[in-house]
Amino acid sequence: MSHLPASAAEPQLPFSTESDIVDHRRIGARLRPPASQAVIDKSVAAGIAAGLSLELAETLTAAAADQQQLRRALRSPKVQRFGSEEFTYIEFDVVTWRVLPSPDNIRFEDEHARGTIGMPRFGAVKGEALLTFEMDSADKLIDAMAPRITDMVANNPHVGSILDRGIETPGWLSALRVTTDVGAVTRLESTDGFGRTVASHNGLGITFKDVAWNLRPGGRRATNLLRDLVEWAGSDMVTDEQARKVRCSIMPNARVIIGFSAPRGFDRARRRFVAHLHMAPPMNFSTATTLNAKANAAVDNLYERGLLPVPSGMTAERVRDILDGSDREHGLLADQVAVLACGALNPHPNKRQARAVNEAIVDLTGAKPKLEERTQLAAEVALRGFPADKRLTALRSSLDRAWRWSVLRGVELTCSDPLDLLPEALRELVQAGDAAGPAIAELAALASYHLVGGRTQLLTRSEFGGRGSNTEPQQIMRQLARTDVGLRQLCQIVLDGRAGRDPQELAKGTTPEDKRIAGADTLTPVRLRELANLFDAEGITHDSPEDRFAAALKEFQARLDDLLAAAQEVGDVTGKDGVALVDTLGYDNSNVRNTLVEITDLVSEWRGARRRADRMRADLDESGDAR
Repeated sequence: MSHLPASAAEPQLPFSTESDIVDHRRIGARLRPPASQAVIDKSVAAGIAAGLSLELAETLTAAAADQQQLRRALRSPKVQRFGSEEFTYIEFDVVTWRVLPSPDNIRFEDEHARGTIGMPRFGAVKGEALLTFEMDSADKLIDAMAPRITDMVANNPHVGSILDRGIETPGWLSALRVTTDVGAVTRLESTDGFGRTVASHNGLGITFKDVAWNLRPGGRRATNLLRDLVEWAGSDMVTDEQARKVRCSIMPNARVIIGFSAPRGFDRARRRFVAHLHMAPPMNFSTATTLNAKANAAVDNLYERGLLPVPSGMTAERVRDILDGSDREHGLLADQVAVLACGALNPHPNKRQARAVNEAIVDLTGAKPKLEERTQLAAEVALRGFPADKRLTALRSSLDRAWRWSVLRGVELTCSDPLDLLPEALRELVQAGDAAGPAIAELAALASYHLVGGRTQLLTRSEFGGRGSNTEPQQIMRQLARTDVGLRQLCQIVLDGRAGRDPQELAKGTTPEDKRIAGADTLTPVRLRELANLFDAEGITHDSPEDRFAAALKEFQARLDDLLAAAQEVGDVTGKDGVALVDTLGYDNSNVRNTLVEITDLVSEWRGARRRADRMRADLDESGDAR
């Protein structure tokens, strides 16, 4: 089995701006007159013999332009693997008025994630390659689809080609049961052919409503349409409109999915499959749509492997539905969802969770993601409450940079009140030694959401990157979290953000309060950077050797973070072709290599000493005497 070539954004491969008009009779030769009931029954029986349900067999029969071709296809189905999913499909000519423009299209991924589309996601019949879709009103479904269809007709450059040449590149289709207040109907849906389907309907002069309800299989309108098309298909005395309708009447050799094998339901398998087709090679979808498709795939993979972080009182399924945007009645605050996203999609690079996220992205795109891509996915999920406009790019970029601070990788959500987190964070500040503890990480992650997504964006990227005196978001977060004054300020930022207040600058020596503080100044981006620099300079005065040792280890960790940020910036420099220069030019410096080896050796010795110290402590009895 070999991969079929991944499709482009609804491509018409032999596309040209001034395409020749195809003789309608060439395409019309594929059409057959309305079949008798006996022929229809024979095709349905062939579908059932192939292992299909009656519903699916009837749907394929109604969609076939040639019943004999359909029966031949059912006798020799094909199998294709895409990533971790395997699909069984048949190829036959499908009449386009049986293909519904999909209400769950990849172009809507961003809108689905943000809850702005007004339509649910697909479900599926268990164990079958049959999608389900339910809305309480057919009129609402029509109204929700209308602007998306109109936009496609107006802006897709291939529409004109299809009107002149017909559908030249077949798409993938799936069976879909639509249930509304007017009952249930089963049609094929444009799995990987939304643009082609919309263009052909435009050429036929039919609407979404016609396909779903008016052109019923066996109904008078559908039968008359087919008879007219067959008549025009064999005549050279036709109008331009009639010839165009014949050209737009068929999707030749459509690949219709009739079975699947996957570690997930057909709705999720189909969603990943479409993303795989459209992202390998990368597509020109919006950044938000692309990131949401990748994030949802990563969340699915973490869920299936049992690797999603699950806060107390929640289930893994609930966490999955929150992170992929399916569950909007979860009761978590926006900053808590942000922490959940950061913990799930931004794990430590050497953990199984990171490998699972990487595998999901490779599965879709065929390319191994860079380290920072996980923080981009986490930031996109955290900011789903914001519209996908120009401001979102700046918000996502700043939150992404803030979350590259190593302490926030794999942060855990406890849902504790910020005023309860603060004392624990202060304790960790003194005792954590070489690394910040979980309370510091959670408090910092909560605050980072408000620093980016508040009424005024306080946490912004440096215009010139993190060089010299320029301070990047991750450095600001680290500096704020390394002193008791900074941690109290972070706590105040969370309290103000949740209350909808502008963040207040907390005077030194005061404690956070969940109210407007008399005389407090409002924080600004400039003042936040000044505070971060002040806190970085202050630190904490340590008297004992142990405390000085802890401070030295903290400084070592900070320098490692700076080193990682600098290395990532090397990878960010791209040439005119958009490819990272370090990937094409490389880098080799013996001094750097030798220094890194020395550091690694030192750290290995430190770890060995730590293990010996742990063993010695374990050998002490309660009185402190050695056994």
